[in-house]
Parts: sequence; structure tokens; C-alpha cells
Amino acid sequence: MATISSSGIGSGLPVESLVSQLMAVERAPINAIDTKEAALTAKLTAFGTMKSTLATLQTAARALATPALVSPVKTSVADATVLSASAAGGTATGNYAIEVQSLAQQQKLKTSVSYTNTSDVVGTGNITFDFGSYDASNNFTADPANGSKTITIDAAHNTLAGIRDAINGANSGVTASIINDGSGNFLSLASTSTGAKNAMRITADPALGAFAYDGSASSEMTQSVKAQDAVIKVDNVLITKPSNTISDAIEGVTLTLTKTTPTGVTTNLTLAKDTATVKTNIEAFVKAYNDATTSMAALTAYDVTTGKGAVLTGDGTVRTVQTQLRALMGSAVAGAAAGAATLPDIGITTQRDGSIAIDSTKLDKALADPTKNFSALFATSNGNRGFGAQMDVTLGRILSPVGTLPSHTNSFNSTIKDLEKQRATITSRLADVEKRYRAQFSALDSAMASMTTTSTYLTQQLAAIAKA
Repeated sequence: MATISSSGIGSGLPVESLVSQLMAVERAPINAIDTKEAALTAKLTAFGTMKSTLATLQTAARALATPALVSPVKTSVADATVLSASAAGGTATGNYAIEVQSLAQQQKLKTSVSYTNTSDVVGTGNITFDFGSYDASNNFTADPANGSKTITIDAAHNTLAGIRDAINGANSGVTASIINDGSGNFLSLASTSTGAKNAMRITADPALGAFAYDGSASSEMTQSVKAQDAVIKVDNVLITKPSNTISDAIEGVTLTLTKTTPTGVTTNLTLAKDTATVKTNIEAFVKAYNDATTSMAALTAYDVTTGKGAVLTGDGTVRTVQTQLRALMGSAVAGAAAGAATLPDIGITTQRDGSIAIDSTKLDKALADPTKNFSALFATSNGNRGFGAQMDVTLGRILSPVGTLPSHTNSFNSTIKDLEKQRATITSRLADVEKRYRAQFSALDSAMASMTTTSTYLTQQLAAIAKA
């Protein structure tokens, strides 16, 4: 009897075709799962796009929700080598004549004794630093606010380099360094803070007497830089400060001094409203809003001609977000002054397609009007939220991990995981089904092949008898 080596060879039965067709029917549930998963994946991608545009809108809204960015003040210094200035949002505009009579300095001292090598042994004991001020007669008055700091120099730090390291490691308000002038090494000490009240008085045990200083001519250390306050005149008003960074001379303005001016010579500081920055921030907000609304419109569009909708057509979550944003943009800000309480008041209007547009002429006029309070309109003022602040909060809720969008997409992801489990279960079952089909058709193929062989044999025998 013939041996069947592969399905269908013995009988001519189309086993592969039959199995393939039967398995196509069996795979119908998987095809349905693939279709559902593809649809959900497309929605996830669409929501990812939506999330991205809304996040960009939130960033732009947050800029407008920041008072300093909707009422910024531009500073201009006539001689930028003398000082620089920055102003907080909402600072009053104006002009100031500033004279810089002296810069704040940190006191610096140097040992009178020089050392051949930094590894030279000096001695052990205590060094105590007090901080305060010296009068014209070099009498020292300690400043209680600065306290006193004692550093113990042990055998491990008894060299010049070791003393330097011990002082620097003590966080005492003093930094130490070694200076070599070509003839020897000197220890230099500097107060870490500028100002006349941060001068040092140093007492030391006998072995460390080379580091003592009390302001007198007999002090072991010498003063190379005097502790000094910054002294300036603002519109002829004398102001003394311990630092070269002064933030309380002109309200809302921080001055950073870099150079003194000749006696009686002033440089002019101008504070002006920075309308260009405000306009740029508003334009960025309008663009981000339009990008977000255009994206959502495209994702939910319906083509009447083809009768087909976009991937998110009919999605309730998108409609909810669209409704929230449109309602917010059409409202008035509570507490804002009349004439600057709505977006149309400053030239921003809603178009028929849901986008917003800027009337540049009207916006420029509003920006130049000192009665228009842009901080109240966009930021938070007196407990009332402006458009930028409201938009920031609204989008924060929508984009929050427990907000509208994440909750919706989490549901999609959960469904996709369930579909993947169903696919794995069905795929495993289909392997067994295909194996069973192949076994059944192989048996049928063998049986049919056997019957064909027997039929041929009987035909031959009958033919032989007939000839006999």
C-alpha cells in the first residue's frame, strides 16, 4: 500500500486549502479584536494629540496668569557700567538719577609674617573670629547678629596650609587663601559678607599670634581691603546698604552696583511699561488656544459627503472640554475694572468657527492705556482669577492624572489590555483546533488513498479475469 508523505498527496484531497479556510473562520474573533484594538489605538493617539495641544495652551495661559508677565516693567540704565536694574511686575514707572559714591566691600586681611613653604609648621591652639564694625579710632563694636566663631587648630592642621583648610572647613563666615608674592607665602583672610558691620576682629592663642587682628597699628595681621558699605544717592536721597545688590531703595526695583561714579555725577534709571512683552505673551496665548480648538475640531469632524466621521467624532469628553473652554473665553472677570473685564474690551474676539482673533490696533491702544489693568484681566488680583489663571486651573483639572483626559485614556488602555488577553487565549485555542483539523484530514487522506489503491487493484484483477 502506498505511504502518505504529506496532506493530500495520497488522495488528491486539497487538505491545506480546506484547513486554511476552516481556520479563517475560526480566526474571525481575533480579526474582530484586531479591529477593536486598532480603533482604540487610533483614539489614544488622537487624545495624545489633544493632550499635547492643551498642555501648550496651559503653558501659555500660565504665562498670562503670572503678574510679572502681564504687567512687566522694562528697565534702562544710561550707563550700564555703573549698575544694572530689574523691576518686578506692576512696579510704578518713572525716572531716577542715581549716584554711586562707594561700593560695598568685604574686609580682607593678610599676615605680616611670611612662610617659606605652605607646609611650614605654625602651631596649635584656638583662633576666634568676631564680626562687627570699627569706628574712626579703630574701636571695635561687635554685631550680636553675627555672633562669634572659634576654630581649634590641632596637630593635623598646624601648618600654614592646614590652618587655611581648617578655616575654610569651619563655615565661620571667613575664607582663607595663601598668597605668594615671590618672597614668601602669606595667609589671606576675607569676610564672606560685604558691609561695614562685617569687619573681623581676630584673637588667637600665643602659638597662633601671627593671625591676631584688632584694627590697631600693632595688630599682627594687616588690612588689605577695608570693610565698607555701599553708598548711593537716589534723586539726591542718601542711602547706605551693606551689599552691592539693593532691593529696597526703590520699591519693586533691584539695583546691582558695579562701579562708582565721579562725585556729583549721576546715571539715569528709566522704568517703563514693557508692552511688547505683554503683547507677545497674549499672542502666544491666542495661537495656543486656536491650535487647541482647531485640533479638537479636526478630531471630531464629520464629512457629510462621505458619511464618515473623524476618529473622535461623537466623543463626549472632547465636547465637554470644548464647551468648558468656550464658556471661559466668553465670560467676564469678576473684580476687573469696567472697560477691561472681558477679552473684547482689549481687542480679542471669538470668531464664528470658535477661534479667537486679535485686533492689533485695539490691543495696542489698551496696552498704552494706564487705566487698563492687564494683571486683573489675566492674572489673580484681590482673590479674583483672570482669564490666564482661570484657563490654567481649568486645564490643570482636565490634564491632571485623575482628570478628564487621563481617566478617559486609562479606560481605553484597560480595554486594550483585556483584548490582548482575549487574543492570547483564542490564539492558544486555535493552535489546538488547527492541529485537530490536520489530524482529521490526514486520516481522511490516508483512508481515501487506501480506497483508491484497492479500487485500482480490483479493477486490474477483474480485467485479467475477463481476458481469461
